Amino acid sequence: MKAVITSTNVLCAIGRGSAQTWASARAGIARISDSHVMDRNFDAIQMGLVPEDALGPLSPDIDQLPLPSRGRRLLRLATPALQGLDCDKSAPLRLFLGVPRLAPTEAPWLRHLPQYLHSLTGVPIDHSRSLVVPQGRAAALLALEAGLQALASDPSTPVIVGGVDTFLDLKLLSLLVDEGRVLGPHIMDGFIPGEGAAFLLLQAPDSAAAGIAVRGVASFNDPGHRYGTAPARGEGLAEALAALRNQVGKSPPVGVTFAGFNGEGFDAKLWGVAHMRHRDFFAPAMLMEHPADKYGDAGAATGAILMALAAQSMGDSSRSGPALVWAASDHEPRACALLSTTA
Repeated sequence: MKAVITSTNVLCAIGRGSAQTWASARAGIARISDSHVMDRNFDAIQMGLVPEDALGPLSPDIDQLPLPSRGRRLLRLATPALQGLDCDKSAPLRLFLGVPRLAPTEAPWLRHLPQYLHSLTGVPIDHSRSLVVPQGRAAALLALEAGLQALASDPSTPVIVGGVDTFLDLKLLSLLVDEGRVLGPHIMDGFIPGEGAAFLLLQAPDSAAAGIAVRGVASFNDPGHRYGTAPARGEGLAEALAALRNQVGKSPPVGVTFAGFNGEGFDAKLWGVAHMRHRDFFAPAMLMEHPADKYGDAGAATGAILMALAAQSMGDSSRSGPALVWAASDHEPRACALLSTTA
């Protein structure tokens, strides 16, 4: 065991809070609807958006900063999700945050996200020991890797791991539509853009806290990614899973997988290769959960949302662990984590 998850919180199109989001996913509730954004055929793009009244406000000092519209929405998504985390606000906490892969010109304001979130939420974030991971869909699991390393070096200070993203950006949507990646009347192998934020509080395993155990996390940089020049053999997730198995050693078969599918066939190939190569790692009656079909592709929030839902499902005994969580970015990173009950 590397850490214990003692609190989680989620905000996405189908829920405010981990319990509500998981209950909605289990019930098959989807909140996908036409947005105000049109594609090249003047069809409304379907999206899984968080209702406006669920977003957090920006304080006057943050509102006056020269932030792009996507940056403002990231903060408005992350603020209520972080505020809902049950954590001790009397001492500084380290934040490891997965965010979308952005252009170099956007990097300066990304680096200040921990500081902005501290200001907006009141959560005492230690800016000097926090980290922003701009790696897309696998970013929150990469943030988990860094968070576990930090926790190992200083077990006395809990860490917060999270992810936040939104596809509600006209330039981004235009690029994705041009690439034929947005699901619509004329595109079948595409995804529904979404958004969301999720955070988890992790403590050292020798603490008295009860929760869900993080047994391990591993990642792999796959040269055969969607935008790469190397052959796309779909081996990256299998390599990450091999590294994870080396970490956890002997383990009961995985009872449920929370998969980072977004509706595109590319990720199905990754999972197919990984599952075939590691078939003995999974229980014969393993359940598959892929909740993005209810709230859309949450981008860099994917890994954090899936971890929170996996922890919630084992915590309320609606799913039997161990639980595998995985996510793959559009570029190189593929990552996975294994969660189980502490009992």
